[in-house]
Amino acid sequence: MRSGEIFLSFEGRLDRERWLGAAGLFVAIVVATYLATWALARHGAISPALREAIRSFVQIALLVPWFALDWKRFHDIGRSGRWAMICPSLIILSRLWEWPAVATRAGPAHAAVGLAIAWAQLAVVGWLAYVLAYRAGDPGPNAYGPAPDGTVAATRS
Repeated sequence: MRSGEIFLSFEGRLDRERWLGAAGLFVAIVVATYLATWALARHGAISPALREAIRSFVQIALLVPWFALDWKRFHDIGRSGRWAMICPSLIILSRLWEWPAVATRAGPAHAAVGLAIAWAQLAVVGWLAYVLAYRAGDPGPNAYGPAPDGTVAATRS
C-alpha cells in the first residue's frame, strides 16, 4: 500500500503495525508543532494568536488522513469505518459546549455536563487505543477486502 493510499483512501484495510507507525508519526507532528509554537511565542517571535492559528492549521491538515487511518483500521477488525466518527463527534460536541451562548443557556448544569463530556472523551480514547492499537485484525479476507499482509485464512477440509 502506497503512502497516498494509507493517508487519503477510505477503502481497504490497515494492519496494526502500519496504523501504529502512522499514528506515531501524527502524534510526533502535533507534539513538535506544540513545542515549536510554544517556544516561538515564549520568545516573542510569534503572537499567541498566531501560535493558536498554526496549531489549528496542523490539526485540521491531519484530520482527514487520521480519519482515513482509523476508518481502514476498523475495516481490518471487521467493523464499519463509521465507528471512526465517534471521537471527532465528541470533539465537536465539546467545542460547541464551550461557546458562551451555550454556557448561558445551560445555566448551572454547564460545568457538570462539560465534565461528563470530558470523561466520555477519555473513555472513548481508551477504547479506541485498545481496539485500534492492540486488537488483531481479521485473519484472511473480510467484507472490506483482503488481509493487509496478503494472508488467506486457513480453510477446513
